[in-house]
Amino acid sequence: MPGPADAAELRLDVAEVEDRRDDAQRHHQPVDRLAWGWESLTQGAPLSAPVEDPSYKYQKVIILLTDGLNTQNRWTTDQATIDARQALLCNNVKAAGITLYTIQVNTGGTDPTSTLLQNCASDASKTFMLTQASAIVTVFNQIGTNLSKLRVAK
Repeated sequence: MPGPADAAELRLDVAEVEDRRDDAQRHHQPVDRLAWGWESLTQGAPLSAPVEDPSYKYQKVIILLTDGLNTQNRWTTDQATIDARQALLCNNVKAAGITLYTIQVNTGGTDPTSTLLQNCASDASKTFMLTQASAIVTVFNQIGTNLSKLRVAK
């Protein structure tokens, strides 16, 4: 049966989780998240996606959901450096034939629209700005509809 020592341990764990959450909220790293999304679609290490059937045509897609702020990554807090790294990564993802959607969440209305995120998307129809939390359902429905359209080839 749990006792007072167990409760103290639980409080410490909750505090650690809150510290990590607070740290994550202060340091926005969409570049790293995009890189991991790309890794998840490749057959090489570190994630090793399943082998693709050569007789099937795959549609690889990444949806990058972020507040659009690049405040810190593992190497620097210089926004210009982080932005340049993200632009390079976006271009490489698109050059690899992956469709890239970007969604900027700005429910507080105080963050600027990210031109970097708009340029990161595969095209202008694949970038979205959310100013209300409820809009996320509409955006994901729109993306889902776009992805499910059949393409007829001659």
